[in-house]
Amino acid sequence: MKFKINQPMALLMASILAVVGLVVFQLSWMFHTHKLTEELFEERVCMAMCSAIEKHENGENSNFAACGPGQGTEKQLAAGTIEDPAFNHILRNSLSEYNVNLPYQLRSPEDQSSNSPGTYSCKVPVSNTNNANNPAYVRLDFPGKSLFMMKRMQATVVATFLILLFTILVLLYANWALLKQKRLLQTNVDFFNNMAHEFRTPLANMRLALNMLTKKNQDLQANPLVDTLRSENKRMMNEVERVLYLAKPQEGDFALKKEQIQILPLLNSVVQDLNMKIEARQAKVEIEAMPPELSFEGDRQHLYNVFRNLVENALKYNQSEHPEIKLAALATEKGIMVSVEDNGIGIPAHQKSQIFERFQRAHQGDQYEKGFGLGLAYVKCIVKLHQGFVRVNSEVNKGSRFELFLPA
Repeated sequence: MKFKINQPMALLMASILAVVGLVVFQLSWMFHTHKLTEELFEERVCMAMCSAIEKHENGENSNFAACGPGQGTEKQLAAGTIEDPAFNHILRNSLSEYNVNLPYQLRSPEDQSSNSPGTYSCKVPVSNTNNANNPAYVRLDFPGKSLFMMKRMQATVVATFLILLFTILVLLYANWALLKQKRLLQTNVDFFNNMAHEFRTPLANMRLALNMLTKKNQDLQANPLVDTLRSENKRMMNEVERVLYLAKPQEGDFALKKEQIQILPLLNSVVQDLNMKIEARQAKVEIEAMPPELSFEGDRQHLYNVFRNLVENALKYNQSEHPEIKLAALATEKGIMVSVEDNGIGIPAHQKSQIFERFQRAHQGDQYEKGFGLGLAYVKCIVKLHQGFVRVNSEVNKGSRFELFLPA
């Protein structure tokens, strides 16, 4: 049992996963940026405090200064240091030199009034004597640090939000457009299927009435107008059948009736049934020599339609006075390669990828032929159902060569 993938739903889920991944990445990046910003702030504060202590003590105890936010044994600061205007002035200038322009509070270690959540403090050993083993600590608190960090991160947050919003809107629009296109496509498919079904019944009745009319009036048997009606009726029936055949694989309502088929008799029957058209175009159709026993497994009726369609196209898209068509088959290790080659108008390089799509026909300028552009789409569909492939080599005004691979 084959599992049918709902492509729009798969794309929608992929879009959601992409957005979630982008959100996670952006949040991770923001947290990382915030961490780096805080580390940079911390480094500047510590360097500024070390510089202030060095200047205040004339460098006498700078070797013992250790800046950092870590915990340690805090001893009483030397009396008068916090209130010393000279030390505060030096510290303020030092912070300004390191671009730390925030209001601060200088506290002694035993002062616990600043230990509220979000308060930032730096502890720096300051020697109040010449004894390096007896340091004292000073602490800086920045009550406005959280707001300062938020402002520093404001541009990053806004940019992240705009990127996420733009990405989400683009993905939403893409999914909406895809679903709308799918609904439109399904409407078109339903329309053509209904049209084909509605056309098939009156066309079948017309063919039946035409046969009954010719039986009752023997004089009409050789009437060219009757032949034209019969030919056009058959052509329309073929186009209707192609529409229905192309719709069945998409709807999952399709099964090949496989049997062992000899390729040579199949190609001979196609050429024989098109003999009138071949003679009318004064064309030369050649079937190259091949082993009679060359065979493969496939649906006889559909493959007959495939080769008939390719030969008809070779006649149709040919401006030569004497079209030449060559049919050949070659056995390979994995199957059979069948080729249909002509000396027609060829296919422009930029249209090769389109000719196997529905309602697409190769053309040059105003050169169009009758048809709905379903023939080669039908060919590709049937060959693909046989697990084979079809390809084309063509040059403008030099002809085309269609190659079909059918597995053994």
